[in-house]
Amino acid sequence: MSEGDKVYGLPMDSGPMALFYNKKVFDKYKVAVPTTWDEYVEAARKLHKADPKVYIAADAGDAGLTTSMLWQAGSRPYQVDGTKVKIDFADAGAKKYTDTWQKLIDEKLVAPIYGWTDDWYKGLGDGTIATLPSGAWMPANFVTGVPKASGDWRAAPLPAWTKGDKASAENGGSSLTVPELAKNKELAYAFVEYANAGDGVQTRIKQGAFPATTAELQSTEFQNTKFDYFGGQEANKIFADSAANVADDWSYLPFQQYANSIFNDTVGKAYISKTKLADALKSWQDASVKYGKEQGFTVE
Repeated sequence: MSEGDKVYGLPMDSGPMALFYNKKVFDKYKVAVPTTWDEYVEAARKLHKADPKVYIAADAGDAGLTTSMLWQAGSRPYQVDGTKVKIDFADAGAKKYTDTWQKLIDEKLVAPIYGWTDDWYKGLGDGTIATLPSGAWMPANFVTGVPKASGDWRAAPLPAWTKGDKASAENGGSSLTVPELAKNKELAYAFVEYANAGDGVQTRIKQGAFPATTAELQSTEFQNTKFDYFGGQEANKIFADSAANVADDWSYLPFQQYANSIFNDTVGKAYISKTKLADALKSWQDASVKYGKEQGFTVE
């Protein structure tokens, strides 16, 4: 991991995105798995019409999902150059996202359920939440959190904004770095290297982590791994292909943690009121700009 020509850490795991979908539900209602986001909206309509209890997804406002969707759509809302920051949620990529997601919100095609809640797990388990766009680390969470739906779910490539386009995005991931005040930097670095580039990588993969190392992503053994939960599907092939199609010019804010903390106070309003998603993103932008300036950043 680097900024400019300076390396500051090693990636520990990654989250190239895929579309997890409940095959049992899609088969029951004879709905094709969407390959574009326009098809995704149509699938949402068909599923909800067939059974009003079924939603294409659950989304009550999630900062991580939103930024990942923007990333895939080609939006680059954050430009960072040291302490100079630019925030703009009005580019062409952002419009692709808001135009599409606004339809799902307006037509009440996404369940108003927050992720990682009891209701969310229940919906994933009983088929009332039919898809989950998420990172490649999600399978382990299915196994432990939704065990009764084993065999029902599959992984597919993330729908494209333009048919045939393979652009993907990251959703989550982690890294390790050695802080300047570390008492034993050599020992700390040795552990970072072991965990993120050495034998520790395989240990973490066996525990359900998704690697960030090219050697593992391109490994035949890794790609041919069969997932019992996904009916024997070799899902890592989909995840590895997704990883290869993630644009590397995305940036987060130096104060992204704060920005995410106010997401539901701004963008979240689009899910519970008449506020349009594009306007809500502008509110998020304005609030983030204000905070950045208060912290001493030069923000536009």
